[in-house]
Amino acid sequence: MENSNCKVQVQEPKSAYYYKFKNMEKGLVLFFLFLISISVRAQNAQNVIDGLKKDLKANPDAKRTATIYSDLTWYYSKIDIDSALHYGGKAAVESKKLNDSTLMAQVYSDIGAVYFIKGDFVNSKTNYLSAYKIRKLRNDQKGLAKINNNLANIYEKTHQYKQAMTSFLEALAYFENTKDEKNTSIIKGNIGLIHLKLKNYPKALQYISDVIQYQEKNDFKEELCVSCLNLGNVYLHMQDTINALKFYDKSVKACTAVGNKKGISSGFNNIASIKSEQKKSKDALALYQKSKEVREELNSNLDKANFDLNLALEFARNKKYEKAKKLLLTTKPFFEQTNHNEKLQKNYKSLITVYAYLNKPDSVDYYLDKLAVLNEQLLLSKVEKQTTELETKYQTEKKERLLQKSKAEIATRELEIRKKETQFLILGLISLALLIIVYLVYRQQKLKNKQQEQEFELKSAIAKIETQNKLQEQRLDISRDLHDNIGSQLTFIISSVDNIKYAFDIQNDKLDSKLSGISNFAKSTIIELRDTIWAMNKSEITFEDLQARIHNFIDKAQEAKENIQFNFEVNHSLKKIKFTSVEGMNLYRTIQEAINNSIKYANARSIAISIQPTEIDVLITIIDDGKGFEIGNTEFGNGINNMRKRIADIGGLFDIKSSVDKGTAISIKLEKH
Repeated sequence: MENSNCKVQVQEPKSAYYYKFKNMEKGLVLFFLFLISISVRAQNAQNVIDGLKKDLKANPDAKRTATIYSDLTWYYSKIDIDSALHYGGKAAVESKKLNDSTLMAQVYSDIGAVYFIKGDFVNSKTNYLSAYKIRKLRNDQKGLAKINNNLANIYEKTHQYKQAMTSFLEALAYFENTKDEKNTSIIKGNIGLIHLKLKNYPKALQYISDVIQYQEKNDFKEELCVSCLNLGNVYLHMQDTINALKFYDKSVKACTAVGNKKGISSGFNNIASIKSEQKKSKDALALYQKSKEVREELNSNLDKANFDLNLALEFARNKKYEKAKKLLLTTKPFFEQTNHNEKLQKNYKSLITVYAYLNKPDSVDYYLDKLAVLNEQLLLSKVEKQTTELETKYQTEKKERLLQKSKAEIATRELEIRKKETQFLILGLISLALLIIVYLVYRQQKLKNKQQEQEFELKSAIAKIETQNKLQEQRLDISRDLHDNIGSQLTFIISSVDNIKYAFDIQNDKLDSKLSGISNFAKSTIIELRDTIWAMNKSEITFEDLQARIHNFIDKAQEAKENIQFNFEVNHSLKKIKFTSVEGMNLYRTIQEAINNSIKYANARSIAISIQPTEIDVLITIIDDGKGFEIGNTEFGNGINNMRKRIADIGGLFDIKSSVDKGTAISIKLEKH
């Protein structure tokens, strides 16, 4: 029994919110199919498990016991992840006692498959590599081909598509040469998934359709469970919901027949996404609930997080923002810890939308900053990966040149030995000539290597400059999009609210106040949006830039509060100190929030802002002469907590001191760059 990662893994679909659908058909056929199928027949996997446990009770020998544990690991992976890992541990212990390398390789491979289904790709890869090492020593070519396929699945899930395609093609070459049609079809299905991820939908459709024809011909229900789900995903991306639902239907039937809970759950989740887009919320929620019940039995952390994210989007769509917020905040730590950055991007974007509807501007601003940082990290990661690939290619070529040179030297020495007995004198002359030639070749090669190193350094410098240009272009594109789209929409809101106020004689003071609040909030958001765009358009920010920005803010505050005296001072020696755009924006927002608090809550007559150097750092203070408060008896709100968080994120120290009738003093210490 070979483990399942030689087969196509069940793919979690993208949310249907990304697509617009033209065809709105089919009801809850799959929902009733699931209920009937489960009640009529027991799952194949559970039947096998029951048989294996019965065999264990017969007290088999050590080899058979270890093999049963390995088989239980594999079959439990379809219905209960925790049980699969439990028996995987037992199988590992028993196979090590036996010192059976073949069985140990199989156990590592089975455990790798379980972790893959769980969504823990780090542990999955570790176990597969352990199996690979054993099979390499045993020269097990078939086993190596299957593990190459398994590792390629991990690369595909972690968006390393070039490595994934390379590993798939290596495995495919072996199985085609050995005329193994079943494994050949499995790998072709996997290659179809790569084309799907690369948005080459015609290629993906061709590969996976061919695989399904072969599997239907041979009645391979376990493989059809996965392949039909993947083909449904292809049609979903092509906006063909009729065929998408058709193959999701086939997938659920096949998955139910073999007891594949992950496939059943994914099928219902996909159909629920389509129902959601069709605005059939009741049907969608029912299907999501059924998908959730099956996933909870399987106990896969990744599947649960993906499901909760989709359910949160459905709640947001139906304006149930508190429920959506709760699920989004629950799934966010998992995606952050496991580096599922595509899901994390979707999570942040959804939180921005939800907090905007809940009128939480601080939270909106916080997740806008988080999203901007994540986008920048992803871009930098891509550039670093490309740079590493170039360096690896250079080092490989260098090693090949040295290897060829070594082979030439060995051949020359062998020739000298053969001629030594009959041509001793001539050999001496030839040896001397060869030494001179080797020295000249070595010297020439050294000069060539140095030239290549210089060329590589030049290419790296050019690549770095191009990367910086691309980053700047991306910032400009995002800022233009924010200005043209969100800015114009906010301006429209302000205009609409003002038109309502002036067009109607509003006698209701509460309504008039509410409209004024909406208008003021939108105006405030536009100002903050402009500040964000200003920061994004700069690759770096100086204290001089901040001084001009803070002066503008103070001037506007002075217009609103004429009775407050402002004093703002920046030491001349600090004006050229530079920050990244994120650091500069965090510092600006913190100073802005401190001034706002003094204006709104302290009843201050004067506010002083000072930025001065010390021996080791920069000290920023915001001091007012307002009414103050007792630090120990006050629970800080989002404003002060956000200030602490912003300064901590840029490596600074934040402190606040206050007492009743003696004003408030905020100090920020930043390391000099």
